[in-house]
Amino acid sequence: MKINKKILIPLVSAFMAVIIVFLVLGLTSDPQKPPTATPIETTEAAPVIATTAPKKENTLKMSFIGDCVIGGDPVDYGYESFIWYSENKPLSYFFEKVKGVLEQDDFTLANMETVLSDNMKLRPVDKGDDGPAFWFMAKTKNAEILTEGSVEIAGVVNNHTYDFGDEGYNDTVNALEDAGLLVGEDCIPLYFEKNGIKVGVVYAHLWGYYQVNDIFDALEEMQDKCDFKVVFFHGGEEGQHEPDNFKIDACRDLANSGLCDLIVGAHPHVLQPIEVVNNVPIFYSLGNFCFAGNNYPENKTVIYGVNLTKDDSGKITAETNITPCYVYTGDINSFQPAVIEDEADKQEILNMLKVPVDYKVETEPTTTTAPKTEAETEAETEEIYYPEETEIYTEEYYEEETNADEEYYPENEYEDDFYEEEIETAISYY
Repeated sequence: MKINKKILIPLVSAFMAVIIVFLVLGLTSDPQKPPTATPIETTEAAPVIATTAPKKENTLKMSFIGDCVIGGDPVDYGYESFIWYSENKPLSYFFEKVKGVLEQDDFTLANMETVLSDNMKLRPVDKGDDGPAFWFMAKTKNAEILTEGSVEIAGVVNNHTYDFGDEGYNDTVNALEDAGLLVGEDCIPLYFEKNGIKVGVVYAHLWGYYQVNDIFDALEEMQDKCDFKVVFFHGGEEGQHEPDNFKIDACRDLANSGLCDLIVGAHPHVLQPIEVVNNVPIFYSLGNFCFAGNNYPENKTVIYGVNLTKDDSGKITAETNITPCYVYTGDINSFQPAVIEDEADKQEILNMLKVPVDYKVETEPTTTTAPKTEAETEAETEEIYYPEETEIYTEEYYEEETNADEEYYPENEYEDDFYEEEIETAISYY
């Protein structure tokens, strides 16, 4: 086949030119530097790298603890009494074994049953002659026992914050507020908020069913002002592990009303069971917590945790948890609650809380005395639990009490100069 030189020569020349170009580029390029890419046009936005912290979850954690008596008889200053501990230990001592749990929540709510005042001119109110009576008092500095223990809210709705009359009560509220605590007063809605969740609490007396109406009124006021409603009541018979019949009726009616989401109680000084009514948990009695009332209280209590979550639609979900605790460790009350590690002791408390709630069987009367009317019963309850706060002990009362019990009420114990003259070598509590 005859090759046409006119076609071959241009092809060979073009091929040689291409080879020369590639050789030149190879010799002049930097072998360590990658070739530059031609940018591609796009309408998509470049990805943004987040530089801020992730958004917080909509959660709020609460803990509830029972009766906190953080004072005592003002003249009980003996070795290892509560006053002795408060004068000789740091105020952080009392909650140091439970603070690790309480500081994990956002708010801890307590029932605080002590008059806090530095005014030694205050005198105790007369509580009548029906059974034993006790008066609890401490310096205002003892409010820091709660704040040191990571407690943020203290209720003063109970049968001891008026032990020294109106002035003692006002001193107590002021002392707690000055320490930075929120204070829960009788049927006055109290609100707190975090992460977009707002909780309302009503602290209330519950000595008889008739007081439910006051609680209902407070709950009605709270309905459009918060996401989650709590009733924290104080009442019932002391020392009983089963709730009173009236208390069962009152709490179940509150739960069935749809006006509240949680009910917790105090005052019996022992644990009582939990039941759920209309999706509302009812904890009938939290028992004692940090308790100076006596040297051998029942040594079982809990920290009752409630964790709230709010979803995008605004729906609130509540999860509860229980941390079993001792009221004290050792052979005698050291006023220092502690988390229980022993599995058998934990289970004993959990079993107590699971006991089904049922009405007590009333004993038939053995006399022919006519039953009391509702008005008579209410009047008696008012007299027992709401003595006239302006009535204080008279000089004649002190003389009679001194003769009856010299050990606890030495002569002139409440005179202005008593502490200076009689116990100069003691702790000098005031």
